[in-house]
Amino acid sequence: MMRKRKAIVRDQDGVAMILVALCLFIFVGFTAIVVDAGGLYFEKSRLQKALDAAVLGGAQVLTISEAKAEEVAVELATKNDFPVSLDEVETGSTFIQIHKTVNKDLTFARVLGFNDAAVAATARAEIMNSLDSGDDIVPIGIEQGACIEGEEAEEEEDCERWEYVAGESYTMHFQPGKNSVKGNFGFLDVESNGKNLRDDIENGVTLHTDEVLTKTGFSWGQVSKGFDDRVKADKDKDHCQPNEDGSVTADNSCSRVITVPIIETYEEVEGKSTVKIIGFAAFYVEKVIDDGNDRRIIGKFIDFVRGGEFAEGGKDFGISGVKLVN
Repeated sequence: MMRKRKAIVRDQDGVAMILVALCLFIFVGFTAIVVDAGGLYFEKSRLQKALDAAVLGGAQVLTISEAKAEEVAVELATKNDFPVSLDEVETGSTFIQIHKTVNKDLTFARVLGFNDAAVAATARAEIMNSLDSGDDIVPIGIEQGACIEGEEAEEEEDCERWEYVAGESYTMHFQPGKNSVKGNFGFLDVESNGKNLRDDIENGVTLHTDEVLTKTGFSWGQVSKGFDDRVKADKDKDHCQPNEDGSVTADNSCSRVITVPIIETYEEVEGKSTVKIIGFAAFYVEKVIDDGNDRRIIGKFIDFVRGGEFAEGGKDFGISGVKLVN
């Protein structure tokens, strides 16, 4: 009897099958974790990227209106396969945020009784002010506090001084005695890849807040052609044209919106001089006047969103940048 019991204890037939079944169960569990966790991670990444793109796009037009920013954000999120409702979008004067939760179907985890899982993401973009440096900048300096009546005033109080006001008309004069100092017409002598001033106006240059030299000489032919080319480049872009009420809602895809440096002051010296760039502003080119001695660029300064490097505490002349905030 004792021998039979010992034989039964020593008999291991079927143990391997039990171990295999147990290992298989554990393997299925780990597979469920790996596959479904990977799927959730991938879905979270897709959702985050879609929301990031949506808020960045919306923030580009936030200076136009919060409603427009929401519209653009919703449209971009939908194009990236994650439709959002206006209830999921929050905006303020300087930010736009989207929070969205989606359900992701699970695969192997169904064996354990889990059919789906919630995936959530939040994206927020904020507006920054004070452009410190950037490219595609037209090297024509606007003097802070310059006389903008077009003629030299005999008395200080007779001169209307320029200050940044969004939507207000401004005329860039290009003739002696009007916004020029001893042969300087506002042009800056900067290193660029362009062959001449026309190229620099058409394609822009890289500038940052710093001291630069002025460029003497008139070069009206190059100036007028450079601005004409920018205006003509937008002829088939309806959103780049002025609205019926004269307002402007052009964005950074419009060539006729240029970025210009703001100069602290031009020195009363003949020939080249050193000037200091204290900030940058966006200027919408409405028309180019070339009639005898009447040579001007007419437009208006606008609040504008563009790329570049932004610095805290700098001068704010209406240009904003966008950054993602975690």
